[in-house]
Amino acid sequence: RLGCTTLLSTQEGATSGTTMEAKHDTPPIGLERGESHMGPMPQVSHVRRRYPACIVWTPIAPITAICPYIGHVGICSYEGVVFDWVGMINRDNMAFGWPVRYLQFDVHHGPVSPDQWDEKLGEAVATFNHVTAPGYTFVTWNCHSLLAHFLNEVYGARHKQGVYRRWNVVTICAALFVTGRFTTLWGPLLTFGPTIVAYVVAYVVGGWGTLLAVFRVACYINAAFIGWFLLATALALGGMHGRWKSAGITRRRHSPLSDDSDLPLGDTDAGASSS
Repeated sequence: RLGCTTLLSTQEGATSGTTMEAKHDTPPIGLERGESHMGPMPQVSHVRRRYPACIVWTPIAPITAICPYIGHVGICSYEGVVFDWVGMINRDNMAFGWPVRYLQFDVHHGPVSPDQWDEKLGEAVATFNHVTAPGYTFVTWNCHSLLAHFLNEVYGARHKQGVYRRWNVVTICAALFVTGRFTTLWGPLLTFGPTIVAYVVAYVVGGWGTLLAVFRVACYINAAFIGWFLLATALALGGMHGRWKSAGITRRRHSPLSDDSDLPLGDTDAGASSS
């Protein structure tokens, strides 16, 4: 079980080379304004791969080549440590590579404090990492379920985050794809490059006929994915909204989590190194 009440202090030690901190030229995603908990949000650091209070996205090969909006997502602690779920919780080591897109929440003007953000994240991570958690399936319980569960627990129906009042697989995907910021200049290439290469290869090999055939197949696959996730979300099937009740599983809202330090929410030396 995860210890979520004691966070490790952020280590701001020197790293190799020059650390470049990314500055926001646009504010984080808006929340209903409440009490300001403290000063400005921590800065995103692409060098150290720290994305404070963000949801993050990375492509999944080869699915993203066919459907550029489909990828693997994770949720970050206030210090920027990434957690993702693929049937088990990964800490600072996303299953399909480091984030390519991110979207930050303004915790300082939301309904929870930075400490409460981490506390609720610890509870969500511990719950999804428990043996009673549902099995990971791409079409029902997937990586988006952890984010939907956490965000809805943090904000609830009374607080609006951006344009969304409730979070689910569709709204998380749309928010990241439409308004998510790329982590590097290579981000667009990593996202859309495989799709472009596939169409170019199809044209070179078989001309316009092959290109149109590949495009037609891609349209069918996209229609199937979009139709399924819209229908499943509307019907609240599986983990589309991150709701345990729909899976018939008893949630452990107040389980003691302080006796496990395997997945600390705070920063560590390992967090500053790439996998």
